[in-house]
Amino acid sequence: MTTKPFALCVNLVLFDQHGHVLVLKRSSSCKTNASKWELPGGKIEAGESFDKALEREILEETGFTVAIHTAAGTAMQETEENRIVHLVMIGTILSGGLSISKEHDECKWADIMEIQGLDKADWFDEYARIFMSGIPGPESE
Repeated sequence: MTTKPFALCVNLVLFDQHGHVLVLKRSSSCKTNASKWELPGGKIEAGESFDKALEREILEETGFTVAIHTAAGTAMQETEENRIVHLVMIGTILSGGLSISKEHDECKWADIMEIQGLDKADWFDEYARIFMSGIPGPESE
C-alpha cells in the first residue's frame, strides 16, 4: 500500500476588536476547497520556518503584518497528492489594511456562531467543530 506524504500548512486565527474572527472564502477557481470558507494561511515553502511562512502567507492573503502568539490546534486534510496537517495559531494584527489576494473571493469578520454555519473547507470544518469553541478571545491575552 502506498501512502501519501504529509505536508504542513499554517493558519492563523485573527480577532477584530469585537472578538470576531477573520475568515476568507476561497476562489471558485481554486483546485481544492473551491468557494469554501477558511482561516488565512498556507503552505510552508522549502527552507522556511513555520512562523515566517505564516507571517508571509498572512501578508499575501490579507495585507496584514501580524504577531503570532500561541498554538490553537490542528486539523487534517487529504488531497490527491498529500495528507495535509494544518497547524493553527492565534495572532494579532500589527499593521496593514485588509486586502485579500486572488486566492480568495470574499472575506468577513465572523463570530463563532456564524462560522459554524458557513460552508467551510473540510479541514476548517473539522477544526471549528473540535477547537473553536475553546479559543480564547483577544481579551484573554
